[in-house]
Parts: sequence; structure tokens; C-alpha cells
Amino acid sequence: MKRFSGFLIVGTILFFACKSNETSPADSISLALHQSGRLGSDVVVRADSIQDSRCPSDPNVSCIWAGQAKVKLLLKKDSDSTAVRLLLGADPGSTNKRPDSTTVSLKSETYKVVLREVTPLPTLSNGNQPKTAVVQVTKI
Repeated sequence: MKRFSGFLIVGTILFFACKSNETSPADSISLALHQSGRLGSDVVVRADSIQDSRCPSDPNVSCIWAGQAKVKLLLKKDSDSTAVRLLLGADPGSTNKRPDSTTVSLKSETYKVVLREVTPLPTLSNGNQPKTAVVQVTKI
């Protein structure tokens, strides 16, 4: 019985000591239009445009098309920079199956960039409210 208890305690300690491979929240940033932010210690992200044509979420609104939220970002590391365009929603006519994400290379390092959300969701009453984009950048 003592031996079993010892194995149980050691197993429990090892189970809780394992690290997860999930991305840390520090890899995400929420940006308003023309706002910049630094992720980690090396990548600066700036939102150059945020456009939202998604159907308002009001209960009495009926839309023919769900619409899109488009974001243009500038990613910069030291003197190297690149612009990307990401969108949430369908992209008719495109062969890109994941228009909400892309990979970029900065200073010989590869990063995955994902547009997580654009807020607030459109309603009939908040049409002129400033938008923010939540972006995740992960070194791969």
C-alpha cells in the first residue's frame, strides 16, 4: 500500500509539472486603427486599416451576405518589415482557405500571423464606433 501511494504521489507531481504547447496570451495584441504594439521583445505590429462590412447582429436584420472584416497590418522586426492583409469571413473567388492567417518572414525568422477577431460586432446603433483587431503572432 505504501508503494502504491508513493507511485500515486510521484505520478501526480509529474502530471502537473508537464508544460503545455499552447500559445501564451502574450502572443496576442488588440490594436485600434493606426495603433502599434510590441509582441514579445522583437516584433512590432501596426494596424494600418480596419474595415468591417459584416452583417449587423441585430435580431431584426436580414442580410443577403454575411460580409467580411478586413485588416491590413504592418509587421516590423528591426529594419525588416512586411505588410499583410487578413480577413474574417468568406473570400469569394479566392483559393485561400484560411484568409484569416498567413506566414511571414522577418530577419530570417518565420512567424504565423492570425486575425482572431474584430470588435465590436456591427449593430445598427454602433456603426461609427471605432474598431479594434485582435492579432496573434507566433514564431514558428
